[in-house]
Amino acid sequence: MEAIQVMTQLTPCGGPLPELEVPMITTLVRCLGSEHRKLDGLNVQLAFSATALAADPEGVASGQRLFEVWDEIRRDLWSHLQIEDGLVFGWGGAHHAISGRLLNALKVEHEEMRKSVAALPTLYSGVNGNPQTERDRAAFARTLLAFSRTFDSHVERYEGEVLPSILRAVFHKQGPPTIQ
Repeated sequence: MEAIQVMTQLTPCGGPLPELEVPMITTLVRCLGSEHRKLDGLNVQLAFSATALAADPEGVASGQRLFEVWDEIRRDLWSHLQIEDGLVFGWGGAHHAISGRLLNALKVEHEEMRKSVAALPTLYSGVNGNPQTERDRAAFARTLLAFSRTFDSHVERYEGEVLPSILRAVFHKQGPPTIQ
């Protein structure tokens, strides 16, 4: 019976985790901020290329650039959103770092992005998975424009409200720094 009690008192790392919590959360926040800046730059290119393709669905150069930028965004997007979900909905929710109103808005925003992305595979056809008809290319561009708008709001909200709230909660929980 004593062995069971000792085992339940140990954390997975064999030591107290709260000492690691502050640097871990601040590192995640910095990482997400860095990824937001990278993805935001790509999102501007995506919006520009999607606008050009929507205006001229026969435009080969704008279409090719749109597919290249989208592929680059798509490579990083899901893991990025998973980390955000864990940090914001998991840690942030458990520590009341984010208001219920904002958490609900973020859930809706994530769902809108997922719906936009889920609609894309049905628009892919032909060589290299790119839409081949003019109509398909225009629909693809409009779908990516909708995604781009949602993602732009997402980055703005995270950088201006969500990530600062997480940091405030981390440092509030830790307490003021002690001077020795």
